[in-house]
Amino acid sequence: MAKAERERSLTRKAVLEAALQLIDRDGLEGLNMRKLGAALGVEAMSLYNHIKNKEDLLDGVIEMLLLQATYPERPNVSPYVELWDFAHAYRDVLRAHPRALPLVATRQLRTEPALAILERLVATLHRANVTGEQALYAVNSFAGFIVGHTFFDVTEIIAPSTSEEDDTAERWGRLPAKRYPHLHASVSDFSRWDPDQEFDFGLRALLQGLLPPEK
Repeated sequence: MAKAERERSLTRKAVLEAALQLIDRDGLEGLNMRKLGAALGVEAMSLYNHIKNKEDLLDGVIEMLLLQATYPERPNVSPYVELWDFAHAYRDVLRAHPRALPLVATRQLRTEPALAILERLVATLHRANVTGEQALYAVNSFAGFIVGHTFFDVTEIIAPSTSEEDDTAERWGRLPAKRYPHLHASVSDFSRWDPDQEFDFGLRALLQGLLPPEK
């Protein structure tokens, strides 16, 4: 396909998908308009027919990530289950795109599709009688837990360690037992540690604290 034809058939969705692929491969620092145009086989200037600037591009990438998380409207499902399922769906998306996590953690939602999902989350909280400023606290706590836990879960992918440092269990095992009795006694528990169970543990505690008991 000739470059001119590719430029005519280009869509905003294709631009955002290619941008996310570049981030997955090269990280945020590897994303620029020249490389994005080359990846799509078009001139960089043609991208501005679909995005306003790089800030708009980054907002669109966040939108793409949110839209990949399954969040169907289910009025007959309890708010607890709806939030539980969305949290797992969004976590799966973020784990599949770990190099985009710093972007998600540092930018607000601005595009209409992204704001529509935020609207759904707040509506779900309102349905659970979490309203006013408490709904704002709740949605920030909910999003912060998902992004924060996933960030720590994939840290080795985002910023691989360059040291020969031992893992946590080995370090704790060498601690003086008299000075750190509880840390030392916890060493054997690391063999049973599982990030998925940890996520469920934290999410369950969060939702039980945020939502009033169901009648």
